[in-house]
Amino acid sequence: MKALSVCTLLLALNSMLVMAQQSPSASAAAPATVVNSSWQLLPQDNLLYLETDQGRIVILLAPQFAPQHVKRVKELVKAGFYDGVTFYRVIEGFVAQFGVPEHEWGNRAKLAPMKAEFSWPVRNSDPYLLVQRPDLLAEETGFNQGFAVAREQNQEWLVHCPGVVNMARANEPDTGVADIAIMMGQATRHLDKNMSAFGKVIWGQYAINRIRRGDTADGGVIGSVAARTTIRQARLGSDLAPDRQLQLEWLSTSSSEFSQALAERRSRTHVFYQHKGNGNMDVCYPQVPVREVKPL
Repeated sequence: MKALSVCTLLLALNSMLVMAQQSPSASAAAPATVVNSSWQLLPQDNLLYLETDQGRIVILLAPQFAPQHVKRVKELVKAGFYDGVTFYRVIEGFVAQFGVPEHEWGNRAKLAPMKAEFSWPVRNSDPYLLVQRPDLLAEETGFNQGFAVAREQNQEWLVHCPGVVNMARANEPDTGVADIAIMMGQATRHLDKNMSAFGKVIWGQYAINRIRRGDTADGGVIGSVAARTTIRQARLGSDLAPDRQLQLEWLSTSSSEFSQALAERRSRTHVFYQHKGNGNMDVCYPQVPVREVKPL
């Protein structure tokens, strides 16, 4: 019974920093609504709802970090570009990519490639919480407005933790067009500052887990359209009827509650831990808690 009690306590602690699902801040034009000092209601105009044949996935867009990519995605969503597209390249533990393979474009209008938004100058006015210095792949890592970031030589970029989304591209940096890749499994840090990341999945992990996988021998590409997971509809939350919206809020990474949770994970003071660690922390380890606000 004692072992069961310890496991129960650990699960309760873990739930504080895991996305609250069954299955980082808003743009200057639409700031997050502060519910209290710790939780922020996420703005619908930066929530991208993907209604797939495996369930609903919600992506929080980050125009404060990649404004041109978010602008492109919003325009494509409003034009219905992603309605009916498929996850055509899916590699277990790595990536789920959706859009339209080039050989399947057909009569779709060609889109101009975009200039890469790999990083940006550090803004001292941003609310930043240091997590690790030095980091394995950067001078330091931390959280900026809910998103895991890395910093080096006055440059900052989004870290490719699980759930982060970027714009797929060819070998050349300025070749992203419309296809979107969702990071799955372990952190894919080799993509940091090599891809234009512009948001992250905050809801619907159960649906991501059910996306049909491709064969790694084929690079994850699923040749048969019928065998792929389909996005039936993609909409911004602000374009959905209120009864179709999810009222989602997350714990502010500037809050004392979040800092305390980080400290508890770093120190491992619970009696269960025989090895307490060395105090270092991977910035991808603590996920920002997200919860749905139910109407009264």
